[in-house]
Amino acid sequence: MVTQNLTAVSTQLNGLFKPEFTSDQKVVIDVKGQQPTPGVYPFGEAPGVDILDGRVLQASEDDGQADFHSRFFKKHGFVLLQHASKVQNWDSGAFGATDAVGDHSVKMESAVNEVELHYLPEIDDIIRNTLLPGERIEVDQPNMLLRRGDNTPNPFFGLVVHNDYGRTADDYEENAMAFGNEDHAHGWRSRFDLDQIRGYMTINFWRTVHMSQPLRHLPLAVLDASTVHPDDLVSSGLKGFTMSGQVTNQLSLRYNEDQRWYYYPRMTTNEVLVLNLFEYHKDDDGRAVYNTYHSAFEEPFPDGDVEHRQSCEHRVGVFLLND
Repeated sequence: MVTQNLTAVSTQLNGLFKPEFTSDQKVVIDVKGQQPTPGVYPFGEAPGVDILDGRVLQASEDDGQADFHSRFFKKHGFVLLQHASKVQNWDSGAFGATDAVGDHSVKMESAVNEVELHYLPEIDDIIRNTLLPGERIEVDQPNMLLRRGDNTPNPFFGLVVHNDYGRTADDYEENAMAFGNEDHAHGWRSRFDLDQIRGYMTINFWRTVHMSQPLRHLPLAVLDASTVHPDDLVSSGLKGFTMSGQVTNQLSLRYNEDQRWYYYPRMTTNEVLVLNLFEYHKDDDGRAVYNTYHSAFEEPFPDGDVEHRQSCEHRVGVFLLND
């Protein structure tokens, strides 16, 4: 059941683990449902969660300083930015459901990859001047992105609480192997291990596209990273999800009533929600939580039909350099 007031949507989120669940090893989640996942609340039995208004939170902390969005992003693990892209055809640079990330042989819908032409320089500017101003970084962008929605190669949405990556460099390297290949994984690791590299981030730029109305169908709930205790994290992996057949590394979540969830109501195509999906520093003590858990959820529909969600995800790697 879903209820709504002026400041929050109260609902249940799928995939949460029970607080008392423990495991000494990675929990394997069978995406085909042939094997049950231990420790997860059965469907419909998870505690209710209030998903608060991220616009209210962001406005309440905005002090008008030039670095506000950077500080908000660092504190919470997400931030909403106003951004009208020059891209018109988001499908011109979208890879398919079974294409390896970075496979440039995918046939384009258009002769011009507008994502590569327009979006990459726009995102580079956002990273350098809005999210990480003053940082010494190297930005590594794929020239394609992931599209979701009806009549796309990915007509499904993530309705389970998750984070797409693990916590360590080893976790990331194994994921690069699972989703790509050995050369890709070893190439990333050899670069990460260079003395001038102090850390690495994966930042996701999530937005609606090709929609004439503000989003009301399956918006994205995001978890405030500052409210997540390290003991809430559950090491997990997806079985049956990659072309390589390898089990992935990702993070699931134990329910904790102190966690705070947010969403940005009525997102438009001139806004982008930025998520910190992975961050690791070579000098980490293992206690900091950077990763933004997220899940689509069923917002109450108004009377009548609403426009179905069309969205895209652009995941960008950022190498953090020593001063």
